[in-house]
Amino acid sequence: MKSIALLALVLLGLFALVGSVHGAEDEEMAEVDEMVEEHVAKADSFFKSLPEKNLLLMDMQEVIDAVDAGDDSMVIVDVRPASAYDAGHIPDSINVPFPELVPNMDMVPTDKKIAVVCTYDTNSAFAVSVMRIIGDRDAWVVVGGVPAWEEAGRELVPTEEEM
Repeated sequence: MKSIALLALVLLGLFALVGSVHGAEDEEMAEVDEMVEEHVAKADSFFKSLPEKNLLLMDMQEVIDAVDAGDDSMVIVDVRPASAYDAGHIPDSINVPFPELVPNMDMVPTDKKIAVVCTYDTNSAFAVSVMRIIGDRDAWVVVGGVPAWEEAGRELVPTEEEM
């Protein structure tokens, strides 16, 4: 049931995203329509792939194992607000707050597996859908997010300590 609710929330977010393009000038509408069609096709492909990819869920243990092994083929992207990230985050993670994700997509690597964390998995799921559909990134929802990192006995670091 939780998976269905998560999928429904992602769908609602995508419909809101597509609806936000209304209001463009007439000469821009053809370009906007083309962009929307492209994203709708990507969204269709994305949603059809969810069952075979276990809803794009990643266990926190996989993240911990990658961090412990120094695996640089994975990057952790924290989509919480900057204030929450600065107060304490997973070491070496990248902060791209969800509301700023689209204009800052270039901060998210294209050649790595992206482990997305937040306080809430629904926020991570929205970010993953945006990264996959708009950004063509290999993004995954880390189940439990930042709280799961702490529950595993790992510490969060404030931004000041990393500098």
